[in-house]
Amino acid sequence: MPAVATYYQLVDKEVTLAVGAKREFTQPVGVTPAGGEGALVTWVARRVAPAAGTLDYTVTLNAHLLGTYTLTSAAPVAIQEATDTSHVIKGTNKLVFEVKPGGTGDLHFSAVMLWHRV
Repeated sequence: MPAVATYYQLVDKEVTLAVGAKREFTQPVGVTPAGGEGALVTWVARRVAPAAGTLDYTVTLNAHLLGTYTLTSAAPVAIQEATDTSHVIKGTNKLVFEVKPGGTGDLHFSAVMLWHRV
């Protein structure tokens, strides 16, 4: 039997976050996600700064850390992070981008999508 998935677009246009800032996005999900490994968050990110350096940021989905990421250039990078479907809930889901202190430049991200099996 084929597995069916659905997706939600949380961000289309580019969002900018400074060092130490965070941004929370909420997404209502009206269907119960299927169990197992079958959720995915995708986005495009880049670091914009006047000089060389690094920028660290984290992404969490419903308080589950998807990962910590380091950017060093303004070249766009596509990120795809798989997670357990149980991290997506029926109801309101929270996806948080947070830029860690100590880096240089701003985080620019866009095209944020949440996918899950149904």
